[in-house]
Amino acid sequence: MFRVLAVDDEPALLELTRAWLARSGDIQVETTTSPTQGLDMLAKTRYDAVVSDYEMPEMDGIAFLKEVRRRGMAIPFIIFSGRGREDVVIDALNSGADFYLRKGGDPSAQFAELRNMILQAVARKQAEADVQLAGDMYQSIFEHTGAATIIIESDMTVSLVNSGFTDLTGYRREEVEGKMPWTAFVADRDLERLSGYHRARLRPPGTVPRTYEFRLVDQHGTPKDVYMTVGLIPGTDRSVASMVDVSDRKRFEEELRAAHEQMAAAFEEAKASQESLAAQCCEMENYQATLQGIIDFLPDPTFVLDRAGTVTIWNRAIEKVTGIRKSQIIGLGAGAVSGRVPGFCSPLLAESVLSRKGESITRKIHIPSPNGGEGTCLWGKASPLYDARGRLSGAIESLRDVTELKRMEAQIRHRIDLEQVVSSISARFVALDPDDLDDALNETIQALGSFLGVDRSYIFRFSNDHTVMDNTHEWCAEGVEPQMAHLQGIPTEFPWGMAQIAADRTICIPVLADLPAEAAAEREFLQEYGVLSVILVPVATADEVVGFMGFETVMKERLWSRDDVTLLTVVGNLLADLLVRIHGHKRLRESEERFRTLVERSHDCYVRATKLPPAIEYVSPSWEHLTGYTCEEYMGDPGLVERSVHPDDREVFRAMLQEPGADRLYAFRVLRKDGRYVWVEVCTIPVYGDAGRLVAVEYAIHDIDAWKQAEAALIEANRKLSLMNSIVRHDILNQVTVVLGHIALLQDRPLDQDVAEALEKQQAAAEIIQSQIEFTRDYQDLGVRSPRWFLVAPLVTSAARALRPAGIRIVNELDGVSLYADPLLSSVFYNLLENAVRHGKTVTEIRVTAVSEGGSVRIVWEDNGVGVPHEHKNQIFERGFGSHTGLGLFLVREILSITGIDIRETGTPGKGARFEIVAPENGARIE
Repeated sequence: MFRVLAVDDEPALLELTRAWLARSGDIQVETTTSPTQGLDMLAKTRYDAVVSDYEMPEMDGIAFLKEVRRRGMAIPFIIFSGRGREDVVIDALNSGADFYLRKGGDPSAQFAELRNMILQAVARKQAEADVQLAGDMYQSIFEHTGAATIIIESDMTVSLVNSGFTDLTGYRREEVEGKMPWTAFVADRDLERLSGYHRARLRPPGTVPRTYEFRLVDQHGTPKDVYMTVGLIPGTDRSVASMVDVSDRKRFEEELRAAHEQMAAAFEEAKASQESLAAQCCEMENYQATLQGIIDFLPDPTFVLDRAGTVTIWNRAIEKVTGIRKSQIIGLGAGAVSGRVPGFCSPLLAESVLSRKGESITRKIHIPSPNGGEGTCLWGKASPLYDARGRLSGAIESLRDVTELKRMEAQIRHRIDLEQVVSSISARFVALDPDDLDDALNETIQALGSFLGVDRSYIFRFSNDHTVMDNTHEWCAEGVEPQMAHLQGIPTEFPWGMAQIAADRTICIPVLADLPAEAAAEREFLQEYGVLSVILVPVATADEVVGFMGFETVMKERLWSRDDVTLLTVVGNLLADLLVRIHGHKRLRESEERFRTLVERSHDCYVRATKLPPAIEYVSPSWEHLTGYTCEEYMGDPGLVERSVHPDDREVFRAMLQEPGADRLYAFRVLRKDGRYVWVEVCTIPVYGDAGRLVAVEYAIHDIDAWKQAEAALIEANRKLSLMNSIVRHDILNQVTVVLGHIALLQDRPLDQDVAEALEKQQAAAEIIQSQIEFTRDYQDLGVRSPRWFLVAPLVTSAARALRPAGIRIVNELDGVSLYADPLLSSVFYNLLENAVRHGKTVTEIRVTAVSEGGSVRIVWEDNGVGVPHEHKNQIFERGFGSHTGLGLFLVREILSITGIDIRETGTPGKGARFEIVAPENGARIE
């Protein structure tokens, strides 16, 4: 016996549902008119399924379903409602409903279908639970079998692995499963043999061995000897293989064999003469001498301590680094090394290895140069040494010279720091106000001069005729005397230097003596001012060179790196761009003046707000007429507008501020000074600087209060009418369902012929009332919402999901096709599919395609059913025509006509119906 909870706000319909479902004797129905009470009942009592109405006062059926799912209940859930629009059906199924059954039609068939849905949902739920249990058991056995186990597909792809396999190979599951073939893990020598086994295993009678050894290669390329057992999974072409790593066993066998051979050799050696033993001792001494020679000639500084901590080996490389010769240190203790070599801390790394008995150690070491230079940076590593019996016999310490690496790291850090300085300068220049130009230039040469460690940095500007130049900006390090006052009106009589600057080439002079002979005038001028090293960077626009930046030293000579030259050249280019933008900004101001009069005489209001710094730059005089506030009151209180925006519209206002470049209008309410809200419509106009960065936003504000008041009145009237229609329609449909249900119950009893005929007439009348009421639901929403663009392919797919036409194949070839239509466009394809199912009779396939002709697009819906007779082609779209309600195709034409889309039937009778949907120019697009 199954227990079912039925939820509906109509008590009579609940009683009818209980009566029909209880007739079979295997379903017990409990009812409630409140979804909230239904949630409490589900929490206290175990039910096998839930049957719920859609439209209910407390919450609709989908909200009820979502709350059930949110509470973690996976109970089968069926929506049983008169609400039959496909968007509701799709929403219900997407929200987790198992089935959706529409009220209406033949009660016997309807409640039989409801009972069948309940039994299917309950059976499916039990089957899912059984499958999950079996899957969990299978997964647990597979994972914990103790051996590395995999599933191999017929094409040798590995589809599943356990943790034992990932441990064996070093690969992660996501790297292997479904991506790598089994052969990727097999060594080349075994590849052909195992591939042949796999192919033969798939062919009867399957005579290949089930167990065999092969060489497996893990992620690091390490070969492993593996013992594998393989077998086909019954009823499939997949194989399951388990593997055991026998590498250790193989190694032990080889070691045992080698040990045996060594013992035999040792026995033979024991029989040798004393002369042979002496020769072997001599050979060992030669080997040790060779080993010492090898260490002596290693490129890395290296020394060795014996077990007692005495220096036994001191190679040539460490002699060169420390200045201590081998004869001065061999035989001394480790303390002599740390005492004689600056930078060697006590205990030495090798000493620490001896005290820790076998652990390798690393450390950074710096040894000052014996000649007073930078010294040497070393990376030291010490490791233990063992004798033939495995006992600790000493420690070797090797030092790697990383001085050049450290120097390169310092150069990279210097470059990064210089790039950051240039980046900060660039950011400073982006939205620079012309009035702040001098401050910005002074900050720039100060930042660069301080970072580069020069004594003086400056900017020179050329006159318009390039005959003289002036030192316009200067920075001096502490203790360096400024020279800007003496460097005004300097004649540009420096042929060599001016030629370099005019060619936009940076001049780099580390030493004045390096200047060419033709630069005698430049050398004399620089020496007069005590300059030792200098770098000059041209500042050039697209049209001309306007000046240069200079960086010089007067205390000591300075070498300039290639990075310094490159990045200072970038700064010169940034400065040139800034000067061009400042010039353009001045011209923009002049242009603004020409349009200011036009803006101030306009009825609309204009506001300009800058980004850096954030400020209100301009408000047109019409602001006072619109808001009641004076321009001074607004500009003195920048937050006035945001505080005045209606609370419900502040999201729109914030979106306007965050999306200045969006191609849209923003409408919201603003509180006037007199306490009255008015509607305004705002168009945003972004203003970008020379570098493409947003520098300001202009707002054009239009008063739309009168239009909004009229619109609000119309919307309110439509809302009230729609609400009344929805309530009345819902109640009528429930009562019609009750009438049809009781008629069906009466028809199951023996009745007088006249009474039976009267009941049939009543049933037909009630069904007509039901279809007409349902039609008013869609027709009521027609044209209420604004048209927009819709992708057509998903709408066809959704209609097929909602109706689930049995035995009909739908070919959807509309990828990328969009229509500009009323939001009820989904009903068009729902009704076309329902029309084909209901009237096509022999339909087995429906094909939906798109044809582009010139500027228009035709969507073609065609089936292979009985088609439409010639005499009915012009009548099928008329209201009331047809063998059913006569409203479906009428509604289709009405929905499409809102945006000028035409529909016509052009099929051949007997070969199928063909509907052509023709969109107007620019009303459809194919992407």
